[in-house]
Amino acid sequence: MLQPQTNIPAAMAHKKEVLHAIYSVYSAWAERLPLACQKGCASCCTQSVTMSSLEGEVIRDYAAARGREKWLLAKLAHAVPGRSRVTITMNQFAWACLNRRELDGDTSGTWDFRPCVFLEENICSIYAVRPFGCRSFGSLVQCTTGRAAEMAPIHLTVNTVFTQIIEHLSSDGGHWSTMADILHGLVNGGGRKAEIQRLPARPVPGFLLEKHEVPVVKDLLQQLRRQLSETGIFGDLIDNLMPI
Repeated sequence: MLQPQTNIPAAMAHKKEVLHAIYSVYSAWAERLPLACQKGCASCCTQSVTMSSLEGEVIRDYAAARGREKWLLAKLAHAVPGRSRVTITMNQFAWACLNRRELDGDTSGTWDFRPCVFLEENICSIYAVRPFGCRSFGSLVQCTTGRAAEMAPIHLTVNTVFTQIIEHLSSDGGHWSTMADILHGLVNGGGRKAEIQRLPARPVPGFLLEKHEVPVVKDLLQQLRRQLSETGIFGDLIDNLMPI
């Protein structure tokens, strides 16, 4: 049975604090995985990365705090809005699966696999504030031409859950889309509004978990709950949406 949506922190500053906690807990967990990724690996760093409008706000803040607004605009000039097209969010997909509903239309989207505009000599120039879509990349083997990334099933599950929660934080009026469309919408949406494709962010409807995955996810949510005891979001997610 699906429960009503959990509470969402309304203040932008509070949301950013919650997002930072999410990044921190995820990073500590992912560091234990035997990944082959190293500094300078950039095969996954494409213009098809998706993110929330909250994460876009964090990137914009990062540039503004360093007096690099013009630098950000110059980077975005090489990121064409609408070239990659997201047609469904993670929480929309989860809702359809949990309710056994067919999704209308084509949900495959379109993808732009050109290098991310924030790469400089294969190093991320916004690494400290990169969105979760970038943080979640990882492979058990080194990615080469003709050899795709390999990911443990639990890694994929945790990535999905954290993506759902991050989308949830923006579900009171925020959006979900590609990095290019989110940032263009925030920074210069007035000039390229017709090209920008963004979807309304949705609340978490529940998680798609195998029985053996529940303890791992519940433990991570408990860690988030302890980091931010004054916000009820993680307790609500545990109490309302986790299997007993």
